[in-house]
Amino acid sequence: MPTFAGMMRLLRSLLLEDWWLKLSCIGLAVLMWFYIDAELTDQSDFQAALRMSDIEIPAGWEISGEAPMPKFAVRLRGPRRRLQLFNADSIAFRKQQLGNPQAGRNPISIGPGDIEAEGLEVLSVTPKDEKGAALLLISTTRRMKRVRAKTMGRANSKFVSEPPVSDPDQVNIEGPSEDLDQIEFVSTEDVDINDAEQDVVRDVGIVPYVDIGNRRVFFRCNSTVRVTVKVHPEQVTRKLTLDVRPLALSGTSLTVEPKSVEVEVQAEEQDFAGADFASTILLYVEWPKAWEIPKDAATVLGPLPVQIRVAPPPRVKVTGENGGALPTVKVRGALAPILAK
Repeated sequence: MPTFAGMMRLLRSLLLEDWWLKLSCIGLAVLMWFYIDAELTDQSDFQAALRMSDIEIPAGWEISGEAPMPKFAVRLRGPRRRLQLFNADSIAFRKQQLGNPQAGRNPISIGPGDIEAEGLEVLSVTPKDEKGAALLLISTTRRMKRVRAKTMGRANSKFVSEPPVSDPDQVNIEGPSEDLDQIEFVSTEDVDINDAEQDVVRDVGIVPYVDIGNRRVFFRCNSTVRVTVKVHPEQVTRKLTLDVRPLALSGTSLTVEPKSVEVEVQAEEQDFAGADFASTILLYVEWPKAWEIPKDAATVLGPLPVQIRVAPPPRVKVTGENGGALPTVKVRGALAPILAK
């Protein structure tokens, strides 16, 4: 069993003998630690700018586009290899809230705790502007603007698409009053109707800017609208001979000459296949506005040329020859039932 004297000799030898060798080893170990630490870690400076999405802007205010967003010099520390591959675009700012906004310059403070850099240590954050970081705010207002629905693509070659319709046809947008005054209408996101063979209905957002001349005017809009594009089979045009119906006033009679005319009818192929399709198209003439009701049975008015009118079914178009005006007929009027005899 070791004696007390033996323990003292062992301790003396550990502390006092070859002390210069022990100090040298300790020094080498410290130098080695600094060397390894310097090789494995490093620090670098990056320049990063705040994004508009990094700022929570109170209602009634907007960041002016006349001044650039604040930029910061960010010093990061971490593994040398990672720093060499790191890009400033990967620097993320935590959401900043503005209190008591005012028109003009609003200072904003960003510290190391407000930045995330993919696990790297943020050593310091310094504004690039000597005056400090600030946001230039301008007051905003809200206006109702008409909506123009937009589509992309084309319906199937055997089908026809009607102009898109937006519901609602107006939305509320927010922005600087001088900018909103220049906006006549806003556009929806594109609705794809490519190769469609039936109606297309989509809920879409509003594109948050309008190009006016060479300038892009931005605004804010949280609304969505429902865009409807009616798609139906392609229409064909055929000539039909149809009767013209005279519409007389009460107590009068009206005749028309000729009693039937040839017109061009534009409709879907399947419509023409119906046996009673022609009867659904009403050609008519009315008692001329220039005529007064005759005072006696011997008075016969006319003949007077009058252009016929038409009441077609939905999506059916009736015109004259080669798509021109509807033909005219001659009408005669008298007290009933004089002309009927």
